[in-house]
Amino acid sequence: MLIFTEATQQNEVFLFEVFKSTKMEQFIPMNMPEEQLEVLMHMQFRAQQMSYRSHYPSAHHELIMIQDQQAGYIITDQHGDEIRLVFIALLPHFRNQGYGTSILEQLQNKAGVISLQVDEHNPARYLYRKLGFIEQSLASPYVWMQWQRQ
Repeated sequence: MLIFTEATQQNEVFLFEVFKSTKMEQFIPMNMPEEQLEVLMHMQFRAQQMSYRSHYPSAHHELIMIQDQQAGYIITDQHGDEIRLVFIALLPHFRNQGYGTSILEQLQNKAGVISLQVDEHNPARYLYRKLGFIEQSLASPYVWMQWQRQ
């Protein structure tokens, strides 16, 4: 069962772990000492959080709970029937089990339009296509995608 609860400052350690799980592969080729990598990841995380709060001040930051376990988090910015999917990520052991599809379908049920930006090499790009998102533009390394209710 999927449940969404408000993410608070007390959840920051968990949010960082989710963030780190999405970025670690990008940094492994750098062969950095572990302590240095951890510092870099924290800097990236803080920068991302500050950027999202600056660009989307009214966004909803929510934990994704699956069967009473913290599984990931999602940031959405809704205005009327338009939703901007700012960020979504699940911990690795919750991926590829249909949860991402369920989350996106829930968003589709309450929106007329959903827009998002995804890294062009992110495997989630194929999931978005499968669910009817259409690529609007490419500004490497990101692809802007949009879904619209028919």
